[in-house]
Order: sequence, then structure tokens, then C-alpha cells
Amino acid sequence: MGLDPGVSGAFAAIDDAGQVIALHDLPIIRDGRLAFVDAPELVGHMIAARNGRPSRILVERVGPMPAQGVSSTFAFGVGFGSLLAACRYIAQPLELVTPATWKRALGLPREKRASLDRARLLFPTAELHLAKHDGRAEALLLAEFGRRHHHHVEGAA
Repeated sequence: MGLDPGVSGAFAAIDDAGQVIALHDLPIIRDGRLAFVDAPELVGHMIAARNGRPSRILVERVGPMPAQGVSSTFAFGVGFGSLLAACRYIAQPLELVTPATWKRALGLPREKRASLDRARLLFPTAELHLAKHDGRAEALLLAEFGRRHHHHVEGAA
């Protein structure tokens, strides 16, 4: 399973053959300027994608941007923390992977557009037709990185 954090992030699950099992935008709850993951909904998607099989979760390790203000950094941290808490709730192995690590391993530059283009090639049936689907693309590519570059957990990536 791959998760691209953020309010425009996504959750993806693929099997050992690289077939898409699940692809969803992150369910987000908003309260004023705060936005956080709707944990019950995300956990439901993750459990359905697992379907009783062992799995591993790869989450992009992100942090605040250098010019980001204090309140936006706090809001981002709330969202990222809520994502990690939801992932831990299903008690599957969790790995945080930096963008530089997984993108380098898949031969991608830093631009999100390149991730969208690559994901469209690797997963032609996935719903990635809009530019705003870059979070979905990166979640799929994180799952693909896990499938290609890690010891597999029997039955899932």
C-alpha cells in the first residue's frame, strides 16, 4: 500500500503482480483552517484492500517547506500525524520513505507531473486522467516502489 500525504494526497494498493487493488483520494475532514484524515474511512479502505492478506504500508516521509509559515506548518503536521495514526491502527508494517529515495529508485525527477506520466504508463486502467490526480499517481508509485525494492510480504505490496 502507498500513501501520499496531504489534503490532495491519496491511498493506493497494488498486488504482487502490480495490479491496482484500490485507489482513493485521502478522505479529509476540515474544521476551519485545519484539515485531517478521516481515519475510520481510510482504515475501511485499507482493510478492504487487504482483504485479509498481509500487507506493508509505505508513506511518503514529508516535512515542512523552508518558507512555510508557522500556522501552515502546524496544519500540515496535524494532517500528517492523523495519516500516520490511521496507518498504525490497522497494525501492519509501516515504512516512511523520502521522495528522493523512491523517486530515484524509479528513475523519476522531482516534478509531480513526471510521477503522473509514469503512473499513467504503469497503471493504464487507473483513474489518473486529471492533473489533480498527482496524489493518486504518487501513492501508486510508492506502492510500486515497495513491490519492486523490498522483500515482499506474502500476498501484497
